[in-house]
Amino acid sequence: MTPPLSATAILPQPMPDPSPDAIRVLHGIPAGLGIAAAALYWRHFGAQILPFPAGHRHGIALMRAAMRPDHALVALSPRGRLVGIIGLRDARGGLFATGAQPFQTVWGPAGGQLRHMATRLYRAGPQTADLVLDGIAIRPEWRRLGIARLLVQAAARRARQHGHLALRAEVAAGNRVGLAAWQALGFAPLPRQRLGWPWTAPSHVLRLPI
Repeated sequence: MTPPLSATAILPQPMPDPSPDAIRVLHGIPAGLGIAAAALYWRHFGAQILPFPAGHRHGIALMRAAMRPDHALVALSPRGRLVGIIGLRDARGGLFATGAQPFQTVWGPAGGQLRHMATRLYRAGPQTADLVLDGIAIRPEWRRLGIARLLVQAAARRARQHGHLALRAEVAAGNRVGLAAWQALGFAPLPRQRLGWPWTAPSHVLRLPI
């Protein structure tokens, strides 16, 4: 939404610190972690983001070009490595810009415009006064350490500061693991809605009053 980098270069494999107290949660994506954030988000959600095939190189480049750093919270290890990210969506938009420019940056004027036009098939959720969480991505070796909960707690604090009454999450149909994870964090399911691509089943929508 960058130059070809290996998965090892983009996502180094530090030994995790088992204590959540060692994790720092920040608002915004630090300038030096843009590629790491784009790579982590793409590897976690890439199959759901676009209606057409895209390899890791182009997908990560698209995420990097479209990313709005101030619409995210990030979790950093004691060494300053990115270990988790959560997107934030409000009346000003979400983690990624929706215009054609990022697509044209990656695929050129003509190819980028065509690919951007295809994304107009996506059905976004209805307007809401809640702060919408645009997905949580945690590095595999750092999962089950409470990092997702820390990110949600930080999002709740930010939501209260900006007058939101609740957090909201949207989970793709059939994603039982994701649905269970949100419910374990205290989110309650609302009626399913027709979100996402026209060929997908209704999505799960969950809400957590704050």
